Amino acid sequence: MKQELTAGIVICLIGLSLLLIPAGKLWAITEKWKTREGGQPSKGYTIMMRILGAVFSVLGIILIVCGL
Repeated sequence: MKQELTAGIVICLIGLSLLLIPAGKLWAITEKWKTREGGQPSKGYTIMMRILGAVFSVLGIILIVCGL
């Protein structure tokens, strides 16, 4: 029971951070060094980060509810 609650909180925090931190900043920290141009993240990357943030948040909430 405690494990589900802890995992739910951690996963929910990861999801919320993906939703609240601008995708451009995440890209600059994690992916910019891999490109030659070093421009801006693609629209697909931005959409993918938002979808992942929403999925992680929902899964975290489900784990929190199941752990209670």
